[in-house]
Amino acid sequence: MQPLAVERTSQDGVELVLVEGEVDIASASRLISVLNSSVAEAIKSVVVDLTRVGFMDSTGLALLINANRRLSLRRKGFAVVCPPGHLRKVFEITDMIETLHVCPDQESAARASLAA
Repeated sequence: MQPLAVERTSQDGVELVLVEGEVDIASASRLISVLNSSVAEAIKSVVVDLTRVGFMDSTGLALLINANRRLSLRRKGFAVVCPPGHLRKVFEITDMIETLHVCPDQESAARASLAA
């Protein structure tokens, strides 16, 4: 099991949350803390980059759905970076690609988050 690391940066009103490792019920508290801060302080939108995530269970998916809902209520954007691969299948199987604005890279996710 790879420990979860979460970093946060901000540029031009877009909060970028970089996630690395495995997102599951045991590690979710680290991601919750950073997501809560990002959602509360977002000027325009939040982008969550899962490029370096090797595994994510339903707990991680629920956190992303909740963050998207909270930002939507505040009329802020949200997007997820998840390149093609096994993790992206989680979003495909659950039909969340469009809802969570899942994109293959940070640039397209930033654009999607601002258009949301």
